[in-house]
Amino acid sequence: MSAADTHDYDEAQQLIARTVREFARNEVAHGAEERDATSQFDYGLYQRLGDLGVPGMLYPEEVGGSAAGTLAFCLAVEEISRVDMSLGWVLWVGAPGAVSMLRGSQEQRDAWMEPYILPMVRGETVSGGGITEPDAGSDTAGAKTRAVRDGNEWVINGSKIFISNAGMENCAFVSVLARTDDGFGLFIVPSGTPGYTMGSPLKKMGLRSADTRELFFDDCRVPSYHLMGGSGSGRKQVVGSGFALTRIYLASQGVGVAAECLDLALERARTRVAFKRPIGRFQYVQGMLVDMYVELESARMLRDKAARKHDARQPIVREAAVAKLFCTESAKRAADSAVQVFGGLGYMDETPVSRYYRDIRAATIAEGTSQIQKHIIARELGVMG
Repeated sequence: MSAADTHDYDEAQQLIARTVREFARNEVAHGAEERDATSQFDYGLYQRLGDLGVPGMLYPEEVGGSAAGTLAFCLAVEEISRVDMSLGWVLWVGAPGAVSMLRGSQEQRDAWMEPYILPMVRGETVSGGGITEPDAGSDTAGAKTRAVRDGNEWVINGSKIFISNAGMENCAFVSVLARTDDGFGLFIVPSGTPGYTMGSPLKKMGLRSADTRELFFDDCRVPSYHLMGGSGSGRKQVVGSGFALTRIYLASQGVGVAAECLDLALERARTRVAFKRPIGRFQYVQGMLVDMYVELESARMLRDKAARKHDARQPIVREAAVAKLFCTESAKRAADSAVQVFGGLGYMDETPVSRYYRDIRAATIAEGTSQIQKHIIARELGVMG
């Protein structure tokens, strides 16, 4: 059930899917269980993704990228997430961080090229997104972190929570959403900036080898040109194009997890014998497997539609919300069914489906909860008045 086996993709996209799948199977899968158990991230694996050109898919050729497009990148995220959702999470959060920098002024591009843009294209660094706060998750308008202009600098005070990648040794910066006098701004805060500190890694149900922390800003000063997109535009950047795109990436993780759970459950149903026959001969087991397959096929079509619309530079707010909602919720159901097919063994951490069951739970919360996606879809359908 691999993306590489689907003929709706062009030759280049199928090659990308096959290449990343081979890398994931040969180099990522065997250590995933240990990384989960020890909460340790393998930086060498991420650099190898850089060597394969995966982070660079999102960047133009002029900076060393391949401009492969959104759908191609989604296929890579999908294949990696089939064996290690934590690595897939680090990738989609961390690799696109410098894309918006390319839309800045020439002064900004020149200043950011060597320290931030080029290393991110090569897979040497990642970024984090400092959006969520203790009292402002999906409600970004409730963010209290504040930035005040002081001459040629911005002074930032506040805190963020549940932030991915910030504590990783190869994290170059975080993009911080903060209130300003004329709305919200989105600021680049490099790692190591005075006044910017982090809490200890948060202990999580799943995604254990992906870094998640609380961030603190205490009179943290950044240069004035570290404001991206103009004063007052920060929340629009995040809620509009930003979240819409990351929701497609997260939907791709859902497709990957669901596909792997289906393959594992099918193999288990064929080989596990109970009552003198393979359990796949029982109708209740067949029903779970069929539901998993139908939902996976549907999820892939929804994800592909959203990604293709983005590649065609068309509006994607509604399509991204639909894909994120269905792909993550159906993956959660797929992981639950896989655990059920495996029975007691599925509850053991030595079985991959146990890890997928824990990992996928975060996907229905991050980048806007499933309930928020329904709110967005209702608004896009025009039923909110």
